[in-house]
Parts: sequence; structure tokens; C-alpha cells
Amino acid sequence: MRRIVFLAILVAVTISGSVKWSPVQSATHAGDVLGLLPDGYAVVIVDFQKIAASSLWAAINTQERFKSAIDKVESEMEDVGVKLSDVHTLALVFPNSSMSDPTIAVTGAFDQTALLARLKTNGKVKLTSEKYRNYDILKATPIPTDGSKKERTGGKSGANTAIPQDTLQREKVIITAASNHETSFVFHDATTVVIGSPETVRASIDVATGARQSITRNGRLTEALAQNPAAAIRFALAITPAMTSKLQSNEIPLPDFSSVGLVFGTIDVGSGIDLSVTLRSDTAEHAKSMAERLNGLLGMAKGFLGAMVDPKIAQIGEALKTVSINSADVDVRITGSLPLDLLTSLLSSAAKKVQ
Repeated sequence: MRRIVFLAILVAVTISGSVKWSPVQSATHAGDVLGLLPDGYAVVIVDFQKIAASSLWAAINTQERFKSAIDKVESEMEDVGVKLSDVHTLALVFPNSSMSDPTIAVTGAFDQTALLARLKTNGKVKLTSEKYRNYDILKATPIPTDGSKKERTGGKSGANTAIPQDTLQREKVIITAASNHETSFVFHDATTVVIGSPETVRASIDVATGARQSITRNGRLTEALAQNPAAAIRFALAITPAMTSKLQSNEIPLPDFSSVGLVFGTIDVGSGIDLSVTLRSDTAEHAKSMAERLNGLLGMAKGFLGAMVDPKIAQIGEALKTVSINSADVDVRITGSLPLDLLTSLLSSAAKKVQ
């Protein structure tokens, strides 16, 4: 899914150079990109430029496992002449409580002429278009290749005897589904593209034309996002009873989250990772009770990990020491800070574990 989204971004940027925009379209800056996204249950804003310029990003790039993944993404993007640094802001809105099928808005600095020239010789996707409210919605469908099939059959046609037929059939279904995955997108101006399913992209056009309410009209979520506008990642989530019911467990004595109606917070990057999450309850009594239960669980975890002799486990225990949980009125606030040296050590341990 990650690769398909990136590919859709690149294709959208490239094709926009040859699309004649409608008169109703106007320039959209990163600060008001939410104005193009429909209302929903959850919203996330990522300042990618801040992340890419941070010491955290530099630390991640020193770990071979993570650097390889980043290099792979950058290589795919450079196939059509785009650098990862060209991406400025990403904003996601989830239209339903199942947290699926998000509408994604991306802002960036792109050379559309160069991208168009690259895409003409790419041949990795099939492009189609449709008109909706005088906008051109483009659709990218990855073109299937024989590479996956040959790889699964040892590189020789018909050499399937080494692989069970039921396995081949399952993988055929998976490959077919992946090949048929279509991503729609529409350019709202030279620097902003909205990506998603056909339904969510049409919804963004409805917002742009005034036929639908944008996420900016949702006071609960936008006020929560405004708590720390300079953070690298901001998020807000409206909680439903169906969500909290899934958190109940017979094995772990979790607090009763049924009183929580809103979760919001930030993840910031500087000399490490700083996390702040607020659980907004319906009453101060419920918030206090929840904080006490969460602090009890945190204390148990610290004690358990602190008794371990494994240095890798001890590192996790050190990270938990920075976590604090406090209640104030109807809010329960959870904060934590992961210093860069400890983060680097954890990343190194994780990389060794998978080798």
C-alpha cells in the first residue's frame, strides 16, 4: 500500500502538467490543505520537511535496515524524477470509524515538465481519467509484470512442481488483487494533490466546490490539532463506543475507556522523539480514575522490565522512565521523551534482531 500511494503521488504530479485545470480551482498552501479534505472521524497532519531535517531522520539513516527501506522508496520516486525531499506536508482524513479508506492530501515542490517526460518512458502504470464537477480525476493502475510469476516458479515457465498448487493459487489471487489496485487522484493546484479511492477523491472535489463540509468545520478535531501547531506530526481522533469496546481485555486490567470521546496529540522530533497524547473523558472523576489505573499499569511494566537482565529489555525499561501520566479536569495527558542516544541504541538492537 505504501508503494502504491507513493506511486500515485508521483503519477498525479506528473500528469497534472498536461491537465487543464478548471476555473474553480485555486492555489492551496500547506497551511490550509485541510480545507480540501472532507469531514471525518480522524485527522493526521505530517510535516515531512521537519522530520527530514531532524536528527531523528539522520539517526534512522545510520541504521542499514532502515536506510535500505528509505533508499528503495527514494529510488522508486527518482524513476519519475521526484526526490523524497520534494514532499512538504501530508494530511490524512479517515471518513469512517473503521479507520479505513483515508483521503490523503500532499503538498510539495515538483518540476512537472521533468516528471511528465520521465513518466512517458516509465510504463509501470496505466492511466485513465474521468470528469467530475468539471475536474479531471486521474486513476493509476499498476501494470502487472511477469517478474513475480517467474520468481515464484524458479524463473522457468511451467516449473511449478516444487511449489504446492494451493500455494500457487493463493499467490495468484494476491498478485491479481495487487495488480488490479487502482488509486485515484486529483490536482487542486500546482502543489497540492488529493489521493484516495474514487469516492474519497470525489468527496474532496465536493468540498472544493462547496457541496460538502470540510474537516475544518469540525470544531472538536481542529481545536485539538491547534494545541501544538508546530509539531512534526499532529493527530485527533473522535472515539466511538465500538472503538472502546475493542480495547477491553480479560488478560490485562485496562481502564474503562468508554468515557473517552476524543484522543489527540503530537509526535515531535528534535533531539529524539517527544510524544504527547491527551484522552478527553466526559467527567473529571472518570479522568482521574483512568489516570490512576494507567499509572498502575505503567508502574507494573517498569518494575517487570527493570528486573530483567537482558540489556535489550533494559533499554525499553529506560524508555518507560520518561513516560508520565497525569489528569487535569476531564483530560488524561500522557507524555514521554525518547532521547536520541537511547533511540539509536533501540534501533540498533531492532536491526540486529531481524538479521
